[in-house]
Amino acid sequence: MPHVVLTGTVRIEDIFNTVKVVFIRNESGLLKTDTSYMSRDKTAILIESLTIEGGVKRSFFTLIGHRDDGVVVRIYPGSDVEKTVGVKSILSEIAKQLLVAFPQLIIGETNLLEYLK
Repeated sequence: MPHVVLTGTVRIEDIFNTVKVVFIRNESGLLKTDTSYMSRDKTAILIESLTIEGGVKRSFFTLIGHRDDGVVVRIYPGSDVEKTVGVKSILSEIAKQLLVAFPQLIIGETNLLEYLK
């Protein structure tokens, strides 16, 4: 499962108030995020996400979840979506936003390092 762990101290509520919409259109297709939802206990954020690659539309939720050592950005486990380049790119774009907005965070465990450059 594609994911990025960002280690360091940050509140989910601060992430919720900071994370911006992703909108990237290029020759490969479209990457887009839309509405975000925060859990009542403020430990998780779901972000409506969409890719269009090769004319194929894929909708899923990106999850930003609290961990003892920081946060994780990954596909929401209830989303059954093919792990394409576009899907991995959305996760990485969100992680890159968090790294810029919260400089105390550092990249921990991930299988998306090539997308984070």
